[in-house]
Amino acid sequence: MAVQAGEQTQEVRRSFGLRMVVAVLGLVATFLTSVLAVRTLDDRAATGFLAVLGALMLGPMVGRLGLGQHAIRAIAAASSPAEVAAQVLAHLRAVALLSVVTAPAVAWVATAVVRDDRALVVALVAGLIVLETVRLTISDVYAAVGRIRWSVAATHHSRSVLALLTMGVVVWVQGGRTTLVTLLTVYAATSLALLVAVLLRLPLRARVRGARWWSPMAAAVAGGAWLFTVELGAFLVGRGDVWLAGWAFPGDQALLYSTASVLAMQVTVLEGLANIAITPVAARLEAEGRRDRVLGLLSAAATVSTAVTVLLVAATWLLAPQVLRIYGEGLDDAAPYLAVLATGGLGMAVCGSCAVLLVVTGHGRAAARAVGLALLVVVPAAVLAAQLGGPLALALTSATATVVLFGSYAVACRRAFGTAPLPGLQLRRSLRVLAGREPDGGGAR
Repeated sequence: MAVQAGEQTQEVRRSFGLRMVVAVLGLVATFLTSVLAVRTLDDRAATGFLAVLGALMLGPMVGRLGLGQHAIRAIAAASSPAEVAAQVLAHLRAVALLSVVTAPAVAWVATAVVRDDRALVVALVAGLIVLETVRLTISDVYAAVGRIRWSVAATHHSRSVLALLTMGVVVWVQGGRTTLVTLLTVYAATSLALLVAVLLRLPLRARVRGARWWSPMAAAVAGGAWLFTVELGAFLVGRGDVWLAGWAFPGDQALLYSTASVLAMQVTVLEGLANIAITPVAARLEAEGRRDRVLGLLSAAATVSTAVTVLLVAATWLLAPQVLRIYGEGLDDAAPYLAVLATGGLGMAVCGSCAVLLVVTGHGRAAARAVGLALLVVVPAAVLAAQLGGPLALALTSATATVVLFGSYAVACRRAFGTAPLPGLQLRRSLRVLAGREPDGGGAR
C-alpha cells in the first residue's frame, strides 16, 4: 500500500532536521580537527592528514562501488522482511569484500606526501577506509528502512565529533604536539567503536532463503557499478584537487591549497544533507510510480539549498582571511583559493538534485555517461593548471570543473525526462513543500 504523501514528507523533515543538527556539529568538528592537525603537525604531515580526509571520501566510494545508492533503491522495492534481510546481507558482503581489496591502493595514493612511517600510515588509512565503507553502507541501510536516528548515528558527521573529542584529549595529554601516526590511530579506534555500536539494530531478523550468498552479492555489485561513476566524479571535483596539490606544489603551497579546499567543501553541506534525506523517500515514491512527487521534492530541495549556498559563498568572500587565520599565521594567504573554490560549489547546489533523480529512476548509465564525458575534459585541465599555473589556476579550474560536472546531470535529466529538478524563485513555497504543507510538491522547474 502506498505511503501517504504527508508521511513521506514528514520523514524527509525529520531526517533532514536531525541530519542538519548532527552535520553542523560534524562540520565544526571537521574544521577543528583540521585546525588541530595543522597546529600540531609539521607542514608535510599536516598536508598528509588533510589528504587522508580526502581518502576517507574516495575510499568508501571505491569500496562501495555505488552500492550505497543501489541498496536504498533495492531495499525500498523489497516486498518482505526476508527480502530486505537478503538485500542487506548482499550489499554488506559486497562492500566488505570490495573495500578490503581496494583500500590499500587508495591509502597508498592518498599518502604520497607522507615521508615518515609511510608503511604504517598506509596500513592505518587502509583500515580506516574499510571501517568507513562498511559503516556508511549501514547508514544507507538504516535510511532505506526509515530508522533515521540510527542512520544519522552511522554518518561521518557523528564519527567526526567523536574523533575530535578523543584526538583533543590525546593531544592535550601529549602536551600540544603529536604525530600523524598517533592521530590516525585515534581516528581508527573511534571509527571502530562507532561501527560496533551501529551494528546492533540492522534489519537481519528474518531468515534468508534461496540463492547461494554470492549470487545476490554479484547482482548488487553489477547494479551499483554505474552509480560508482557518479560518486567518483563528485570526489574528483570536490577533493581530488587536494591530492593533486600535494603532488604538484611545494609543502607550504600544498598546505595552503589543501586547507582552502577542505573548507570550501563545507558550503555545499545543505545540498548534501537534503539529498541524503530525500533519496530514500524519492526511491519509494518512484517505486510507487509517483514521479511528479519526486520532481517536486527535489526541486524544492534544490531551491532551498541554492539559496543557503549563495549566502555561504558571500560570507566566504567576506570572511575567508579571518577564518583561515584560525589555522595559524600565514594561512590567510589561502583566502583567494577558498573564495574561488567555494563559488564553484554553487554548481553542486543548483544541479545536485538532478543526480538524485537519475539514480532513483534507474538512469544510472545516463548519469555515468554524463560524468565520463565531463571528466575527460576537467581532469586533464586540472593537471595542466596545477603544473603550469599554480594554486590559483588550479582553484579556478576546480571550481569550473564542479559547475561542468553537475551541469552535465541537468543536461542528462533534460534528455531523459524533458525536465530537471532545478531551483526556482519561490523559496517560501519550497520551504513549505519540504515541511509537508504543499501536498502536490509544486512540480519541477
